[in-house]
Amino acid sequence: MKNKLYRLFLWLTLPMVILALYGAFIYAPRAKWPGAHGVILGEIQRIFYFHVPLAWVMMLAFAVTFVFSILYLARPKLWYDVVASASAEIGLVFATLAILTGSMWAKPAWGTYWTWDPRLTTMLLLWFIFVGYFILREFVDEDEKRARLSAIIAIIGFLDVPLVFISVRLWRSLHPVVIESSKKGFSIAPKMLHALLFSLLTFTILYAVLLHIRVHLGEAELKIKTLKRKAMEEF
Repeated sequence: MKNKLYRLFLWLTLPMVILALYGAFIYAPRAKWPGAHGVILGEIQRIFYFHVPLAWVMMLAFAVTFVFSILYLARPKLWYDVVASASAEIGLVFATLAILTGSMWAKPAWGTYWTWDPRLTTMLLLWFIFVGYFILREFVDEDEKRARLSAIIAIIGFLDVPLVFISVRLWRSLHPVVIESSKKGFSIAPKMLHALLFSLLTFTILYAVLLHIRVHLGEAELKIKTLKRKAMEEF
């Protein structure tokens, strides 16, 4: 069942990516929102259809890492660590891309590539936490110890994820709020909303495919380590 679902997602990924690109660059209308100095954002706003899904997948990936880190601490099983670290790896890549695309959008919108806005600051903090997560994994050789320490860092680091999401509501922020409230819903035009939602779905499926591949590689690495350890014990 897992393999069938994976194959389905794998075959869906390419056509969905193409459709997402069509939605972002052709279907969605050109933005008429004013940016820095009153200049209309225009085509640069299309980064929005990639920036938001990148940030969403980042949060999803770190949430999966959080869950499997708790599972590892509750019942130490290295497979949980494999899934947690695989998802964290994808999350860090998507976090990096979200920061870069956000900076590209910030220049015309705010007049600067970076400002210590609450959303940007909490996002950068999250990025540093998970960079530290992987630095630790490189320097700890013992599998169980590495998995335990990684799980603790991941759980603590995940506490910043909801803070990233609600930061624009807690503090005064330059960052726009895509969802204003449960009553008002999305604050963008219908075609923009369609393109955004489809892009969110596409990136979610892409995450599932990437996670499956990375976990499979992690399982292979774990098996090789186990075989090497048994071979050393026999000698």
